[in-house]
Amino acid sequence: MKGKSGIKDAVFQWAYQNRRQKTKTSEVLRSIEEVEKTLHSVKVKRK
Repeated sequence: MKGKSGIKDAVFQWAYQNRRQKTKTSEVLRSIEEVEKTLHSVKVKRK
């Protein structure tokens, strides 16, 4: 499981760096974050 954690950390670091730049990738990452937040809030409301 440590391998997955390391990859996840690397992806988050990459995403953070890209988010600070004004690129198409940063827009996609922001959209993904918004979807994840929405899904999380829906999941919480269902319980």
